[in-house]
Amino acid sequence: IYDTQAECCIKEYGFQADGYCLSQMVTPPTAAPTTLADKKWFKDPESNDFTTGTCINDGPVPSGYVAYGTNAECCAGEYSTQITGACFAGMANAPSAAPSSVDDIKYYPDYDTDYEDATCLPGKMNGRPSFDSMAECCIGAYPAQTSGACFAGMDSPPTVAPTTEADKKWFKD
Repeated sequence: IYDTQAECCIKEYGFQADGYCLSQMVTPPTAAPTTLADKKWFKDPESNDFTTGTCINDGPVPSGYVAYGTNAECCAGEYSTQITGACFAGMANAPSAAPSSVDDIKYYPDYDTDYEDATCLPGKMNGRPSFDSMAECCIGAYPAQTSGACFAGMDSPPTVAPTTEADKKWFKD
């Protein structure tokens, strides 16, 4: 039994030259990106100098390179210690001030607020644990919070539950 139809097709019918099994999916995979959103960002292979390095999305991701969903994610992943900020500055909608390092962005629990209403705050506070992301902070500091206030305070909060489509299981015919 497989979690997705694609996984079933690949494992059970990977030998099909015509890709019939995959073609029967509601949204069958395509050979190449069909929209700009499908294009992946990666470190520019021609950026030999780390201080001036940038990310691009104008072709297939080279073998061995990490693929990112956005230019900002690529810059943070590949150039987090880049002092010049060249990668972030090269973005079409560059941030007004590039972070000095992804490692500098931390979150701490707001213990001054009632547990069920509390969230995590950006920054650091002496005597409080520090987390690399707001999600990690919510999980680490408020594991029994039933209100969901911490996660609701995120810029992009997680969704409530998986859809029924994701709950489907697939098996070989």
